[in-house]
Order: sequence, then C-alpha cells, then structure tokens
Amino acid sequence: MARPLGFRRDRVVEAATRTFLQHGLHAASAEELCRATGLGRSSLYNSFGSKDALFDECLGTYLDQTLERTETILGDTARPVRDRIAILLRRIAVEEAERVAAGEPRGCLAVNTVAELADDPEYAGSMRRVDEDTAARLRLLADALRVGQAAGEVTDAVSAEGLAAFVNAAIAGLRITSQGGTAAGRLDDIVVATLRALAP
Repeated sequence: MARPLGFRRDRVVEAATRTFLQHGLHAASAEELCRATGLGRSSLYNSFGSKDALFDECLGTYLDQTLERTETILGDTARPVRDRIAILLRRIAVEEAERVAAGEPRGCLAVNTVAELADDPEYAGSMRRVDEDTAARLRLLADALRVGQAAGEVTDAVSAEGLAAFVNAAIAGLRITSQGGTAAGRLDDIVVATLRALAP
C-alpha cells in the first residue's frame, strides 16, 4: 500500500505513542496502531520496519521531548530553584489531570516501559535508553538543587544527588498515581509535600 498523502511522521509517532501508553508495547495490536495512526499495515511497517522499531522511535521522541522541557524549566536561572521545581511538578500534575478529564491515556511511557520490559533481555536497548534519560534528568535536578543548597533555599540535610532521586521519584509517583484516575487535588497534595520536603 502506498504511503497516504499528507503523511507526517511526527503525527504518526504521536498517535502511536498514545496507543503504547494506553496498552503497552506487547498488548498494542497492529490493528490498533493502524487505526490510531491512519496508516495501513503495509505503510506502517514500510515506514518504521516493525512494531518494536516504531515503539523505539516513540520512546526516543517521548524521552527527548520531556527532557527538553525539564532542561528549559530547570535552566530558568531568573527563578529560585524551588520555584523551578514547583513549576516542573505542577505542570506534570496539570497535564495528568487534563488527561484524566479528557479520557486520554495517562502516565509516563518511560515508567511504563520499565514496568513492562525491565526483565526482558530482548528489549535491553529500550531499557538502556530509559536509563540514559534517567541519568540525564538526575544530573539536571542535582545541579539545580546544589545551587539551591548553596543559596540556602533547599535543605542540605540530604545530598543534592539524594534530593534529585527524591524529586524524580515524586515525578514518577505523579504519573503512576494519575493512572488510577486520582483527583487533581490529590496530585497537588503530592506536589506540596515534595516542595515542603525540600525546604531548609
């Protein structure tokens, strides 16, 4: 089947990402992916090679986009560090609440990938990509938190690296908690508690 007129790879990847978020890699059928992307099976596989290759592109794009957003927020040196982290956490909470309200797939493709594929050696490449992304996020958070500690606005009772791991766990918690349809107010409670824990 010929590639449809107006084919845009970024939109296909976005639609496929939503499908993988909703079903996971293994449970997402070719039919569901074709329906979501608007491509026929032959067009889908001619363009991406296989379902696994499509998933890898979706995962890489998702990780790059979310890391870029994190870099932008944490790199805003005009704001105090705890304000930057508050913006990051609240954007995630709002995003998840909006997905709940719209009935869209919720959660984090990286977290879901770890839960589904961590023990499967066939997907070691996907796990390595997630691990590299996590390491980059932790470095960004630790660098920002270290600045906050030096300015006296972030507790130094725990190392910057330890606090970075804590904030990263809170982010994952927001994503996972939202999957159960948790009310937006409860997500905000998680944000408030995390920010209080960072206070000196």
